[in-house]
Amino acid sequence: MKRIITILTFILVQNIGAQAQPSQAKDNFTNEKNTAYKVKTYQYGVQPIPQFFKSLVENHKKDFVKMDNLAFQEFCTTHQIDPNSSSNIEKYSTVNILHKLFTCKTASDCSKGEILSIPYMWHWVQPNPRYSIRFVRNKKLLKNTRPPRGFSRYNSYADVDRTPFLFLSDLVHPESKYYSSSCDTFSTFGWCSEREMAFAALTKLLDYEGGVVVAGNHSWSELLVPMQLANGKVKDFIVEVDNTFDFVNWKPATSRQTVNWKKKLRNSKEAKWYNKMARSKSELNKIRKHLVQEKASQRIEKKLVNYLNSNIND
Repeated sequence: MKRIITILTFILVQNIGAQAQPSQAKDNFTNEKNTAYKVKTYQYGVQPIPQFFKSLVENHKKDFVKMDNLAFQEFCTTHQIDPNSSSNIEKYSTVNILHKLFTCKTASDCSKGEILSIPYMWHWVQPNPRYSIRFVRNKKLLKNTRPPRGFSRYNSYADVDRTPFLFLSDLVHPESKYYSSSCDTFSTFGWCSEREMAFAALTKLLDYEGGVVVAGNHSWSELLVPMQLANGKVKDFIVEVDNTFDFVNWKPATSRQTVNWKKKLRNSKEAKWYNKMARSKSELNKIRKHLVQEKASQRIEKKLVNYLNSNIND
């Protein structure tokens, strides 16, 4: 009898152990997921606009390279660029990070990017979609609000062309300022030329040479970015950055192409007013002096970290 009880007890223990195995495997799987790459969240305090975006890039440039590692390595291999150069990583990341912050997806109302959700918004059309935008604070329509200081020639706040300082100061406002039934709440907005003027102004303040380019009825930005090659030499790249249709294109440039590019950018009649605004001393000084409050910097940091965590571990 004792022998039978012993055998039954042994079988029961074995069955319990076998049933426990899937649970153990599940625990291991959970632990493995918990050890996934985690992007660090940073504090920024209060900084001027250019310094804040410079700090943002500095803190997350390695995260962006990790997220986009295959594309970065392919880019470096194709053009014989040194992938370990801190200068190359910083420039590559600066262009890509700022682009991802500014871009939407297409030229249609309320098209937004994946990080800061800045809606594209048509202007100078009938009906004008900007006439449906309200201020979050008081629910007042922009079309029924006097234009901001310095825009007195416009009929209303909804009618103004959103110059770089207006676009960027709204972007770093502590709260989302605007609302429309189509786009929900958002901090700033603009169509192609307004996005590119702000992008060109900010990159200029970060010591990148470039400006706005126009063809037909569309605008994008172009930057001249020197990169260090694996052999120690330096090669220029003309970088197309389209913050409406969400793409970046790095094109190697010869010395002659660089000279012609500078001449074209300087003499472009179509983009004259856009580049005038992007290089305006008054606009740049206001951007340089405007402080990003801690609440705004943490809002932007949180959105960027969420985007990176989602895409790095995808």
